Amino acid sequence: MYRSTNQNAQYVAGYLNQYFRDLSSSALQVYGFSHVMNLMEHGSSATDEDFFSVRESLKNYYTLVANKNKDTVIKIKIFGKDNKLREYWSRSASYDSIPFNDSIPHYGDMLDLPFRESLSFTYFDEVLKQDFFVFAITIYDPFSRSKIGSLVFYIQKKELAKVIEANNQAPNVIVLRNSRGETFYNTNTNYADLVPPSSELDPHLKKKPKAIQFVQRNELLVGTSYLDNGNLTLTIVYSNEEIKRNRNNTLLIAVGACIFAILCISLLSLLAQQYITRPIKRLGKAMKMVRQGNFQVTLDQPNLYRDDISELTRNFNFMTEKICELIELRYQMQLRNKEAQLLALQMQINPHFLYNTLQTIGGKALLNEDYDIPEMCRSLGDMFRYSFYEGNTESTIGQELAHVGNYLYIQQFRFEDSLLMEFDVPEALMDTPIIRFVMQPIIENAVVHALGGPDDRQLLIRVRACVEDEAVVLSVRDNGPGIPAPRLAALRGGLEIKSMEVFSGVSIGLKNVHERIRLAYGDPYGLAIDSRPDEGTDITIRIPYRKWGESCV
Repeated sequence: MYRSTNQNAQYVAGYLNQYFRDLSSSALQVYGFSHVMNLMEHGSSATDEDFFSVRESLKNYYTLVANKNKDTVIKIKIFGKDNKLREYWSRSASYDSIPFNDSIPHYGDMLDLPFRESLSFTYFDEVLKQDFFVFAITIYDPFSRSKIGSLVFYIQKKELAKVIEANNQAPNVIVLRNSRGETFYNTNTNYADLVPPSSELDPHLKKKPKAIQFVQRNELLVGTSYLDNGNLTLTIVYSNEEIKRNRNNTLLIAVGACIFAILCISLLSLLAQQYITRPIKRLGKAMKMVRQGNFQVTLDQPNLYRDDISELTRNFNFMTEKICELIELRYQMQLRNKEAQLLALQMQINPHFLYNTLQTIGGKALLNEDYDIPEMCRSLGDMFRYSFYEGNTESTIGQELAHVGNYLYIQQFRFEDSLLMEFDVPEALMDTPIIRFVMQPIIENAVVHALGGPDDRQLLIRVRACVEDEAVVLSVRDNGPGIPAPRLAALRGGLEIKSMEVFSGVSIGLKNVHERIRLAYGDPYGLAIDSRPDEGTDITIRIPYRKWGESCV
């Protein structure tokens, strides 16, 4: 019985000591806020910089105290070394009216406490008609032990009662006394005459906050200990009946804990079979199906919890989905490449026959000393040869520009001086790999939409290239009439919508070029369109920068 009581008393003493340790340590955290310390010692400064620094430090300190004490502190008052109020904080405006005058106990000496001592007491506030618990502590310089200021915390007494009663059972009685020997809290006054005075306590207990000194008075056990973090004395009065009941409760709890442990072990065995063995068998069966070529298989995923088995299931489903996605991506890439080749074929009929015919026409023109026609035939023949190349679908920037140069050379015979072109591409980028039929559709759009209009302007097309962040950026800019805002918005929106059709028009087009670049290199790459009315249009092509023969991850 005595041992059970001693354990209970030690638990209550330890819990309350921790509560007042949190309260005391949160007050001493002010040492970490130099602006607040300076405010207490010297008062407020007139400079804006110091004013805002002090405001920020006070805000952080108030937040720290509130969090440390689980938002039970309702008001904090900060006094200077001259005992004048420097600053205060209230949880709500109703607490601003709490007075600080001789109506409060210890009004005259609570701001001049000795070094490392605090004072706790309760009182009834006549203004707010509420009981408050007050914790006051004086802040000293730890080296010179000169006074810097004082802190006063206000807590509703009912909040303190909740903390105490949460660890007490009737008919036990808890009594708290401050450093002055005054009782500021007791569960009830039934055993007030049994509480021993401070003079009868062993002074060595002050160094042992969890040590309990028991005495027997009128068939009762009275245990007393010191709470060093609040300079408080805790007294717990146990009745014999309560001691017996605690012993029986301890026995019942021990037996119940054994039964509960046996039930938990049995339940865990069943759960292990249900949630570990069976999912592993299902996962092994699904892996066999994938090995046989069935990539559409998926496993049900638990949504309420995560463990190693469920994580394996999610990774398995992700793997099968990724395999299907890569297969689909490869298929679409092949379709787009075929689309580019077939659409190019649609523009020509029997290309080999036409190519041979162009050579014949060029030869006859040379015999007649007409040198422009052979050059046109050569350019057109090179275009045919580039369009119907049967090798790798990937080309280089240099070959793309040569193809564009042949196209523009032919168009200049039609538009003469109305069409000008400039190329500014570094020699180091000429061997950079790029998929075929990227530049010519963009140049063709510029020629078709910018020439032949009513203003009969001269069209200048500039092609430039540079390296930006491990990527090659090709810019095709013209000085045409530009694209109207509604049409430009529609074009930009169309680039972001993935086309599900193999042939989306009669020409290769910007959308086809954009989708083929993304299929080949990924989403970070593709086309970007910018245009301003009467200033022209700028289309940028972004592809990865790599050497010839390197693969694109």
